[in-house]
Amino acid sequence: MASKIFGIMFALVFVIVLPLMATPPDTGDKPVDTTLRGKLVCLGCDLKKAEGARASCKTYGHNHVLKTGDGLYINFLENQYADDFVKGEKYQGKNLVVHGRYYPVALLIDVESFEVDGKKKSWCDHCKAMDGCAAMKK
Repeated sequence: MASKIFGIMFALVFVIVLPLMATPPDTGDKPVDTTLRGKLVCLGCDLKKAEGARASCKTYGHNHVLKTGDGLYINFLENQYADDFVKGEKYQGKNLVVHGRYYPVALLIDVESFEVDGKKKSWCDHCKAMDGCAAMKK
């Protein structure tokens, strides 16, 4: 019985944990187009909880980042494509797959598109939002 439980737990690591562990590619200092996986978290709140940081997010606001499976915190280039991530309310705590241009010197990604809850979202000029709208596609 114990061996069956261990086998199931071992299999779950490969199904659930490993896909979340997308380390940014090692390209030295050069920007590169890539896909990153992780969870949208508030950096201050996360460090306060895990490491005792003196974050005051209620006073100064939350700073949302993508936390990869190996514990790296990746910032978002603040623009209309990442607005829902930076503000965080919409996707807080969600697992994301983010496609974009990664800048290793800044641990930052310029979002091109993303996937959440199995749905791909990209910029729609018609809606002026990252919603995957098909209104203008014919």
